Amino acid sequence: ILIMKKFLFGTAVLCLTFFSSTSSAATVSCMFMSETTISKSGEWIKADTDFMKLYNMFGDGLKIPLKNSLLGNLDSGKPFMAGTVKRGNVYLMGGDMGVEGKLISVQGNNITIYDGMCTTSFG
Repeated sequence: ILIMKKFLFGTAVLCLTFFSSTSSAATVSCMFMSETTISKSGEWIKADTDFMKLYNMFGDGLKIPLKNSLLGNLDSGKPFMAGTVKRGNVYLMGGDMGVEGKLISVQGNNITIYDGMCTTSFG
């Protein structure tokens, strides 16, 4: 099943790469499940898993367009920067369980990381 999924994903990526006239063939939507804040020196300051707080911050999910040139990175199993939003930089990593997303921001001496799972839609 995993091989079939990778084949279908690869086929979709190739088709979109060759037949798409726009630079953005996909949209990624991430639902964040936790927030962690650490200091630049590495001290763990806080962690929060309050779903309602995160829902109030992000609503139905953070949505960003994913450029054609980045689609292949989802198959690599390595994290990559997918874009920048008002709250920080968005990183994605594709894997056997789906697409993991992190929104990372630096404010002053603190680094805040939002962790979640993402879905990719085409078209």
